[in-house]
Amino acid sequence: MSIEHSILAVISFRPSTGYDIKAEFEHKAAGLFWGMSYGSLYPKLKKLEEQGYIITIESEAEGRKKKLYELTGKGWTELESWLARKPESPNIKDELFIKMAAWHNEMDLRLLAGHLKTRALESEEILSFIKEWKQNNTSYINGVGMLAMRYAELKLEAELQWIKESLDSLENDGLPEGQDPKKLGEKQMERRKAALKADQ
Repeated sequence: MSIEHSILAVISFRPSTGYDIKAEFEHKAAGLFWGMSYGSLYPKLKKLEEQGYIITIESEAEGRKKKLYELTGKGWTELESWLARKPESPNIKDELFIKMAAWHNEMDLRLLAGHLKTRALESEEILSFIKEWKQNNTSYINGVGMLAMRYAELKLEAELQWIKESLDSLENDGLPEGQDPKKLGEKQMERRKAALKADQ
């Protein structure tokens, strides 16, 4: 998914200020859907305007002028063309899982348990936010959007169940049996020991 297309999607909800668009990508549940950084939002808006996909309109509220972005006909056509195309496969990037894959026998499992407990608190907060968001009588979410929200709920509920099971394994000395046909774990510890000794 390109940043430009996701910006067009947000503007399709309603004419929006740059701040409105930025807020959409920074709320608690955004990472479940967008998974990208919007640090370069204003240059992207300028580019979309130069390409004829959006225009700026002036709006006045409470005596203050605001600059709103709105889709042009070309912008609506491009958005709908993108909506009709097959979505890219999700690009999963989760630091927790890389850390778990690289965890070794000299690392304290209590540290890992702490990481999992922190993730559980974050996931519970996002799950609560999504449940409230679906019925806040403020946000625009159409029926198809509600299907996506349900996916987010199920994903978070599954993650919380997995964390509960993982903590139970860690805290009760019940880690599942791993596999290491090439003795990489043993060699890893030998390499670590040699490297640390060489640095002394």
